[in-house]
Amino acid sequence: MENLLLLSVSLNTDIFEANLINIVLLVVLLFNVVGDALKTSMLERKEKILSGVQDAEQRLNEASERLAEAKTQLEQSKLVIDKITSDKEETRRTLAVSNGERVQEESIRRADSAKLAVMYKKQQVWREVKEQVSTLALTRVITTLKDDLTLDKHLAIIDNGIARIGGQ
Repeated sequence: MENLLLLSVSLNTDIFEANLINIVLLVVLLFNVVGDALKTSMLERKEKILSGVQDAEQRLNEASERLAEAKTQLEQSKLVIDKITSDKEETRRTLAVSNGERVQEESIRRADSAKLAVMYKKQQVWREVKEQVSTLALTRVITTLKDDLTLDKHLAIIDNGIARIGGQ
């Protein structure tokens, strides 16, 4: 027992056994020392990856929502464009009808105006004709009276007119 209690430390010259022991010691040492740091680093990396995945999923959801909103707005825009197009056609038809009515009203107004102008011109011509006829008639009467009426006939007519006035 005495021999057993005495531990001797000696240099082992067997390379294979020494390397194996050294490797085991190195692995145990690395596992204990570096393992905790590696575990911590791996846990942090795992958390970062999970956080990144969650952020990516959240961004994907937000992008999907924005895409859905954009599609909705696109559909609404298409409806508005269709409405504008149909309103444009209806307005074009309404304007065409309205312009036709205005052209017709303008034509009627011009025709009425032309009728009034013709009627006015007709009245003016009638007045001028009456004046010319009256002037010619008076001119002929005066000419006839000058040629046929002598001083004696003229005095007789005056005396006759005085006599009629005086006789009443």
